Amino acid sequence: MSTVLTQKISAPVVRQYEIGGVRYIVKASVSGRASESAITKINRLIQGDLEKKKSQP
Repeated sequence: MSTVLTQKISAPVVRQYEIGGVRYIVKASVSGRASESAITKINRLIQGDLEKKKSQP
């Protein structure tokens, strides 16, 4: 008999988007090692892009 360890495994979220006639299939999953939420990460990435654009001539 084998021992099964209990793990919290969440199924990935799969969504379909159509942009400009191109269909995109997006698969997202949660990492147990993540140190920030998706919202925080997206905000950080947007802020970084805005800062890059400000510093370009």
